[in-house]
Amino acid sequence: MMKDARFALRTMAKHPSFTLVAVITLGLAIGVNTAIFSVVNAVLLRPLPYQDPDRLVRIYTQFPGMNFDRFWLSRPEYFELRHDAKSYTDLAGWTVGTLSIGGIDTPVRVPAAFCTHNLTSVLGVTPYLGRFFSAEEDGPAPDGVVGGDAHAIVIGYDLWQRAFGGSRDVIGMKVTGDGLNVTIVGVMPKGFDFPGEGVETWVPAQLDPRDFRRGNHFLSVIGRLRPGATVASAGAELSSLLDRWQRLAAPMFHTLNHANHPIVLHSLKAETVGSVQWALWLLQGAVLFVLLIACANISNLLLARAEARSKEIAVRAALGARRGRLVRQFLTESLMLGIAGGGIGLLIAVWGLDFTVSLIPEGAPRAKEIHVDAWMLAFGIGCSLVTSVLFGLAPVLHTRVADLHERLKDSGQRTTSPRQRFRRALVVAEVAMAVVLVIGCGLVIRSFNRLQKVNVGFQPDGLVTMSLELLTKTYPKSEMAAAFWDRLLDDLNALPGVKSAAIMSGLPPFRRVNANDLWFEGKTQTADGPVWNVDFWNTVSADYFKTMGIALKAGRLFDATDGPSAPHAIIVNEAFAKKFYPGENPIGRRVRVTGFNPNRPMQTIVGVVADVKQQGVEAPTGTELYIPYRQAIPMLNGISYRMNIVLRADGVAPTSLVTPARLAIGRQDSSLPVAEIRTMEQVLWNAVAKPRFLTFLMTIFAGLALVLAVVGVYGVMAYNVEQRTRELGIRVALGARPAGVRALVLRQGMFLVGVGVAAGVGGALLLNAALSHAFSQVLFETKALDPVTFVLVAALIVGVAALACWVPARRATRVDPMVALRAE
Repeated sequence: MMKDARFALRTMAKHPSFTLVAVITLGLAIGVNTAIFSVVNAVLLRPLPYQDPDRLVRIYTQFPGMNFDRFWLSRPEYFELRHDAKSYTDLAGWTVGTLSIGGIDTPVRVPAAFCTHNLTSVLGVTPYLGRFFSAEEDGPAPDGVVGGDAHAIVIGYDLWQRAFGGSRDVIGMKVTGDGLNVTIVGVMPKGFDFPGEGVETWVPAQLDPRDFRRGNHFLSVIGRLRPGATVASAGAELSSLLDRWQRLAAPMFHTLNHANHPIVLHSLKAETVGSVQWALWLLQGAVLFVLLIACANISNLLLARAEARSKEIAVRAALGARRGRLVRQFLTESLMLGIAGGGIGLLIAVWGLDFTVSLIPEGAPRAKEIHVDAWMLAFGIGCSLVTSVLFGLAPVLHTRVADLHERLKDSGQRTTSPRQRFRRALVVAEVAMAVVLVIGCGLVIRSFNRLQKVNVGFQPDGLVTMSLELLTKTYPKSEMAAAFWDRLLDDLNALPGVKSAAIMSGLPPFRRVNANDLWFEGKTQTADGPVWNVDFWNTVSADYFKTMGIALKAGRLFDATDGPSAPHAIIVNEAFAKKFYPGENPIGRRVRVTGFNPNRPMQTIVGVVADVKQQGVEAPTGTELYIPYRQAIPMLNGISYRMNIVLRADGVAPTSLVTPARLAIGRQDSSLPVAEIRTMEQVLWNAVAKPRFLTFLMTIFAGLALVLAVVGVYGVMAYNVEQRTRELGIRVALGARPAGVRALVLRQGMFLVGVGVAAGVGGALLLNAALSHAFSQVLFETKALDPVTFVLVAALIVGVAALACWVPARRATRVDPMVALRAE
């Protein structure tokens, strides 16, 4: 083996061009495969970092008829489930918000999970330092506000490093949380960010079991199944509990029931990675095609070398070498190439993994768990060994020790018919695989192009946005908060370069669902009947629609007269009007936003505006209504303390308004941290981050596959011309015209390309039909069998391959017949 290895290394050194091409080709293919495998392994294959993660389930309620099939639970529903359901060892709940942490050098505002004290015990996670807060610290808040009277918090590892310098003295440190004195009692392990959404601090939810407001749905719930229980058995138990609750409860709104308000379960793993799993598997399949194409290319190179070494093989056989000995020599040589390519591939994988992670959209599941590990190295080494055997088998299968006399002749160096057929078959396979991959890429590109053309309902150019959250300690009454927003808007509108300023509680094009019950005047509704909900409601300032550039479709917009003492006015979107007033004019109709509570006032619809995207650019638009923030106190019994500020620039760059806006906010309240400062174009850019990530990588891989396939076609045709030098020389000597010689070579090459394209299109049709569900998860308004994409990709590959065939065909016309015959 050592002799074979030394001989292989000498052979590689003698042919540096061949070695360089083979090693780089293999290195690129192994590198991209290993990098993408690392992402797939970390996100999809590796178990979640919790104790017995397969026993963890997410629990949701539903309201049939809404655009969203996963909704939160209310307090009573959560406590009923904990008390009556026996399939779980425990249940924990949380809601996500933000927390302003002060009392440190640089105050920060971070995403926070307001959760029950047993969250970590349900997950089976232990804090890195200190402890999680106790049941006593999670006792009901006096005012009933979630997290409204917390005295203990737990912070994340990254926040501990960033804001507290990683000091272990942080445990027991007194800070302020939203203006209240709190104590840091624990630090969570590095990488722990449950429930996601960038959460960096955990605060007691302080739920009150005596709160019977069934319509107030805000709790996300997770449960740990008992040993022996399954998602199916837990679901069956829930079904029986729904029957029981419905029988025992008096007719009341929002009682859990099968028809109008069911409860559903999903495994935590599926919920965590469900949004990205098909995209990642698609990428892994794409790079696998790249690897197979690379193997076919190297097999062709090795076959060409084996043909050139036919006399050497014949001499070895004549001296007594058996077939097994020759096979070992070839496999050793391919193994040397595989090891070299694998080494380069691992280097490319390490760099490529960093590059890939940098492209992953913010908030993608388990992104923090992606890193170089033993599995990545093992996969890279495995790829090297497996591919060495794959491309090493080609010359091995065509190694024969018979017919030594013919092989020792000069003519024995001619390419044999079986080898020609095998090399052509490899080219056909390369082209077919490239067609399949480029069609997949074409579909993704077409989908992304359509996504970018979606009308989001507002004009993003010239807008800059930021968010601000008031502290309840500083503004204990809603009237005080409303007065602050009034003063701030006056200051912002007076800034030089500001055309208009507005505030809103929800920023498009993506925000959390905040559905609310509706009661329609003049429509028949019953307490135990279907729930009529609006998907989104948004408290806004009067200039919101003008600032955002949202078109008015009917009626009027808000103005300065829509104050606290004025008649209660709301504006709805077109989706609302079409759903609840089909074929009717909604202007002047009255609804009650808080549903069945007769103590709340009715509101009059004064306008209809264009639909604005709320759940992502690719998602359908839900129903939405807008409330003047100055009327939110009587309508909703309070005003939003967290608002998004939007400024429209007037002849200046939007980013130039950030500093003046900060100063204006500071003049009103210097203790408030300003967060999420972005132009609206950046907001939209982030909104399509996931499809852009997929499109970018698929384009790279498809381009690489296309280049490898074209190189393979060119290599076979160039080698074919070289082998047919004598034949072509005779043809020219007998009077064949250059155009005829070119056509002869082109026909042969384009026949292979045509067969490969036909096979690739057929394979893509079968594959896309079989994976139509997977493609439906990643494509936007694009069918997996889109005929335009198939035709364009086929034409592209035929055109590029024709160029690859043209160069050898043109070279064939320059054969000098005297030189060709003399060489023979």
